[in-house]
Formats: sequence, C-alpha cells, structure tokens
Amino acid sequence: MDRIIYSIEESILDGTYQAYCPELIITSFGDTSDEAKESLRREIGSYLEDCEELGVLDEVLIEAGFYDNDEVWMSSLVTPPKEPKITII
Repeated sequence: MDRIIYSIEESILDGTYQAYCPELIITSFGDTSDEAKESLRREIGSYLEDCEELGVLDEVLIEAGFYDNDEVWMSSLVTPPKEPKITII
C-alpha cells in the first residue's frame, strides 16, 4: 500500500479523548490524546487494507478527496493540489 497522508482532528468530551479523520469519516477514542490517535491510525490502517484487498483503494481515496502527487496519496485537506500548468504553444 502506498503512503497516505490524512488529517486528524482531536477533541475531548467528558474526559475521553477523540481522534477523527474527516476525509475517511473514521473516529476513535482513548484515555489520552496519544492513545486516541494511535487507535485511529490502526482503524484507518485496517480500513485501507480491506479496501486494497477488495481492489477499491484508489476509488475510495479519490472519492474521499485524496490525490496522488507521485510520491504519496495526499489529502486535499492537508495540502491542496497545485493548479495544473497550462502552456500555450
């Protein structure tokens, strides 16, 4: 599987830490911020592995707003794609 860069939003509610990936709509919880983020990374990893096994990983990533920058799959929420260069000859 290619490297995938996504965003993580954190919050705390009633002493429970929450980590959320808005691109993939996946949430995880933990007793600390680090635990919540690590749990989220595991959940995302499992989800993306399942997508890869089903042969739909590229479609899922594109639909979630990711783009391939020739090195990694990048979330457009993390770094917006560059405008295409148009050269008129």
